[in-house]
Amino acid sequence: MKNAITFQSGTHSHLLYTARKKKNHYELISVQTGAVLIRLGKWEYLVLPGELFWIPFDALSSMTIVPNSTLSTLMFSIRTRETLPTQGGYIASTPLLSAGLDKLQEIAMTENAKQHLLQVMQDELLEASPHTDLSPESQHINTYLSQVSENKEIKSSQVSPDMMMTLKVREADKMRKSGAKNSMIAERYFSGNVELLEQAYTLLD
Repeated sequence: MKNAITFQSGTHSHLLYTARKKKNHYELISVQTGAVLIRLGKWEYLVLPGELFWIPFDALSSMTIVPNSTLSTLMFSIRTRETLPTQGGYIASTPLLSAGLDKLQEIAMTENAKQHLLQVMQDELLEASPHTDLSPESQHINTYLSQVSENKEIKSSQVSPDMMMTLKVREADKMRKSGAKNSMIAERYFSGNVELLEQAYTLLD
């Protein structure tokens, strides 16, 4: 990282997921539209618009961004002298953090002004208390994933059809990357329909 604190924001038109790995920096995720799933520990946490999620340095995590989602990320170098939270999880937004995230979207900001604002936001995060309480929606998603991974028949689920498709495509792509044939993947996730599987892959970037 060139600067001690960096900011990036963007919209992802396709499904994007990352492998589980340890962070070499601290990270604050803010969702503007759509949704993001963050795997931290044994659970996946659904992050919705207006919510903030903190990933500490050296934490083993992965991220799944559903199609057409917009998110912002603040990254803090381990070079910082401040004692940032070492526990990951949801963070309650504050008026300052909310206003800061909105301000950072402005293209006209100078780099000096941006760095000053990021420093102020870092100071605000020193008081944060991340938590990992699973929301009902997150609980439903983890239950669904458990059933899918164990190849159980799913008679009913409170997960939305769009999220189900996102998770199926993600798991199918993981299986494809491990060398499985489309016929086997389709049997596992799409009732044997290879054509539907190939159409579903268009969700991927």
